[in-house]
Amino acid sequence: MKRKLVFSMLAFSLIACSLLSGCGFKDIDKRYFVVAMAIDKTENEEKPYRITLKFGVPSIEIDAGKSKTQVEKIDTASIAEGVRMLKAQVDKEIDFGHCNVFLLGDSLSQDNIREAVHWMSRRRDIQNIAAIGIGSPIAGDIIKEQPAVERFPGNSLYLFFSTDATESSYTFVELLTDLTRRLDEKGLDPILPIVEIDKEDITYNINKVALLNKEKVVLTLEPEDTQLLNQLMFKLNRSNLYGSFRNDPYVISIHETKMKYKIQKNEQGTNIDMSIKLAVTFEEMPTNAYFDHPEEITQQLETAYSKAVTKLLEKIQEAGVDPIGFGLRYRAKYQLENFDREWPAIYQSMNFNVKTKIEVRGTGLLK
Repeated sequence: MKRKLVFSMLAFSLIACSLLSGCGFKDIDKRYFVVAMAIDKTENEEKPYRITLKFGVPSIEIDAGKSKTQVEKIDTASIAEGVRMLKAQVDKEIDFGHCNVFLLGDSLSQDNIREAVHWMSRRRDIQNIAAIGIGSPIAGDIIKEQPAVERFPGNSLYLFFSTDATESSYTFVELLTDLTRRLDEKGLDPILPIVEIDKEDITYNINKVALLNKEKVVLTLEPEDTQLLNQLMFKLNRSNLYGSFRNDPYVISIHETKMKYKIQKNEQGTNIDMSIKLAVTFEEMPTNAYFDHPEEITQQLETAYSKAVTKLLEKIQEAGVDPIGFGLRYRAKYQLENFDREWPAIYQSMNFNVKTKIEVRGTGLLK
């Protein structure tokens, strides 16, 4: 009996060993690390996607302008197929583990981004913390460019979306994990930064955002509105505020932002009562102007800020999108039998009541 058991175990071990494949690990020098990827829409119905990959080429030189990259592109019927076909154009294994930036072209973002985003979220070697943006007008042309100050392959573009380098109140950062949630969450719509490039200086410009419904872009915000939306959504501690009093210009630095709102439902309709508190310092103003009319200046700036926020919220409301998530709050407070059918009418009829309180912490001047 024991002999039969031993022979059975030996036979099983031999069969299991025969099924084992060789080691799938490939050394670093046999891999191409993707540092940026662009997806554009073509006019070819049979091959509607244009995939552009930017590979980082290792180099011992790390000075500015010494980074080396290789760009490959292909037109394909599907994104997954295109990536597989690109393997036939390079001599190393394609690895997305270090790809931190994905750009979608204008043509794709104005059509439907869902398939592209779902492919990213399903692929196992793409990080959920990768930054997503819209490359305008053609995403592939954006990632092809190589700024003269770039030290590491693809690093310049990635630094715009990280907290390791520049932090601008005009730059919106959207990650794959949040975009995936916004595409499927009821009462919360996607928002993506727009990446443009200056052809003369070869520098990136990221100071606009695109607001999307669950599929495509429906509204683009200019830099002023982009900064204002960032202040409301992320309570930025480093941003600016511009205003005037009796035709005198004022530039104000915002140190702290606090925003909260309530959704109130009554017989007249639904109101959103928003309260905003700003702690500020005057950066530019006429000499001693604040000391002559401190209360009047503060009150006028508060009124101007409230009007700007109300105008922005009404513009977003008119476009029928909800990047802040009023619908999500409404779902939590009021029960709807069919949210998709009832919410659009409720959202369009909402009234915004915005009140701003400004606390002046410094004027930069001594009286």
